[in-house]
Amino acid sequence: MATHAEEIVLVNTNILNVNMSNVTKLTSTNYLMWSRQVHALFDGYELAGFLDGSTPMPPATIGTDAVPRVNPDYTRWRRQDKLIYSAILGAISMSVQPAVSRATTAAQIWETLRKIYANPSYGHVTQLRT
Repeated sequence: MATHAEEIVLVNTNILNVNMSNVTKLTSTNYLMWSRQVHALFDGYELAGFLDGSTPMPPATIGTDAVPRVNPDYTRWRRQDKLIYSAILGAISMSVQPAVSRATTAAQIWETLRKIYANPSYGHVTQLRT
């Protein structure tokens, strides 16, 4: 009889392409509902960490300084992040896209949009009332 329990952790290594065809495009007036819809979708796929930054980018290389190797976790993270990045861009109206043109990760897009649209304003108050 074992005196301690062993925990087996299975890591999902699949890369997921999230279908955002049913997501309403973000405009300058619908951020609140758009962000809730998108976050719920990514949360359902267990990918919300790519939006809020809680799934951090792993180091690009592993091994010693003399013999660095490409980190497979970084490669997987980068592929998944780029698919999410692309999906988010596709769910943003053309008039809003220039605001995120400098972002290089999905989390940067998410944070940029939050800074622009989540601050209380007359437009947001009106949207909440309606």
